[in-house]
Amino acid sequence: MVSYSSEHMIYHPEKLRLIDIISVLIFRRILSSSKFIESHHFNEDKLGNNVALPNLITILTLIIQKILGFLYLPFKLLGHVVEFILNLFSLNGGIFKLLLRIVTGKLVIPNKESAEYRSILGHIDGRLDLYNKTSFSFHAKCIPNQVRGSAADNTTNEIDPLDLSMMSAKVSYENAAYVKNAVTNHWKMHFVGFYDFWNEYQKTSSTQAFIYCDAPTNANLIVVAFRGTEPFNMKDWSTDVDLSWFSMGEMGRVHLGFMKALGLQNDRDYIKGWPKTYTGNKVLAYYTIRDQLNKLLEQHKGARIIVTGHSLGAALATLFPSILILHQEDTILKSIYGVYTFGQPRVGDKDFGVRMKENLNGTFKRYHRVVYRFDVVPRVPFDDRISQFAHFGGCLYFSSWYKGEVMKKEPNQNYFNPLYIIPKYFNAWVDLFRGIFAGVKLGKDFKESLMSILFRMVGLLIPGLASHSPRDTVNSVRLAKITTTANEDEEELVFV
Repeated sequence: MVSYSSEHMIYHPEKLRLIDIISVLIFRRILSSSKFIESHHFNEDKLGNNVALPNLITILTLIIQKILGFLYLPFKLLGHVVEFILNLFSLNGGIFKLLLRIVTGKLVIPNKESAEYRSILGHIDGRLDLYNKTSFSFHAKCIPNQVRGSAADNTTNEIDPLDLSMMSAKVSYENAAYVKNAVTNHWKMHFVGFYDFWNEYQKTSSTQAFIYCDAPTNANLIVVAFRGTEPFNMKDWSTDVDLSWFSMGEMGRVHLGFMKALGLQNDRDYIKGWPKTYTGNKVLAYYTIRDQLNKLLEQHKGARIIVTGHSLGAALATLFPSILILHQEDTILKSIYGVYTFGQPRVGDKDFGVRMKENLNGTFKRYHRVVYRFDVVPRVPFDDRISQFAHFGGCLYFSSWYKGEVMKKEPNQNYFNPLYIIPKYFNAWVDLFRGIFAGVKLGKDFKESLMSILFRMVGLLIPGLASHSPRDTVNSVRLAKITTTANEDEEELVFV
């Protein structure tokens, strides 16, 4: 495969003008000659510039990004207000007790840094404990059967890697105190740290992750969880739909925005962008987590690693091992038990997928990409028929009422496919009614809050948006009947 270390295609939506839209769509101007695109060493025929659909999708994506840019500050403020009000009600026991507390002078003012403060996703799904019901039969030497650190006794329990991963991905949306409380007091595990990393794409410390072990000493399991797309952060959503990419040589082409969130230092040359030794002064996700994992593996001989995330966090969880491969970090790679992602956007091209599958099969076989129904995010950026991006590996696909199926690809590869308009809207209504009566049918653990029902109503306007909620993914993992046979060489998931 012929590749260049400096090959890239970078889109600048802030430079898009009305005249550009007209000239590309009507006069068929070549995209790469436009001022809003920066490209180097790239064969334009691969973009399909002579085909109307790729041009239309590219322009549509840039318009969406431009709109998201305008909405960033208003939605950021809206998010602060909504979350403050939700926490004000919940911390004071609801609207009636809130009024009583105001009268009696006992009003609790929400503190964003406290362990009781929850994000809007935490209000949509407030579950915090790991699931007790064993719907997942798991037997593998590399995951501990005993959860150490129990206050009462060391009761032997099976650890469900999918539930543990999804709960970790969900909790990652919360503040550091909340995360630490979840790990230490609810899961009875050892909290290592919560981190804020510099994100070059957003020009702020907006990449978050946390690390924990199943025990403070002689740990068998280490978990890395990346935070995903925050509902009111329009820059996160802009990152998800961005079509910009750059070449990593033999590794293939990868999503530029996600790589910047991990700590990429040069978006024109991957060799300069990913030096093995970092000498800068910014706290970058890849280098910090890599160094922390090396220290933990030195302390906990033989421990295995799970990397997980939801949405944007799922993209980072998938790309993190690719840099380990690039730097030949064999100690960490050989210790990785699996990568579990939920609602993951596409992160690279077909060549990247081939390269990753070679290494996933060589060093760790367990890459499970979980998708719930018509979730919009796994359908972006658009697939390789339109852009450079393609999913790799299989998919654990869940439909309504959480019926699971192992598939090569989820249905409806691109979100705007007109063939799926009716099924998407129908499913949104089904999900709404199911959410209303879930507690009656499935028990109190699955009873949905008013905030969750309201969010499902948003899905009636934008079908697939509500399907991206961590609640449905947690339900999918907990309600689907899944069995797995596992040993040191392979793992197979089977829905029954």
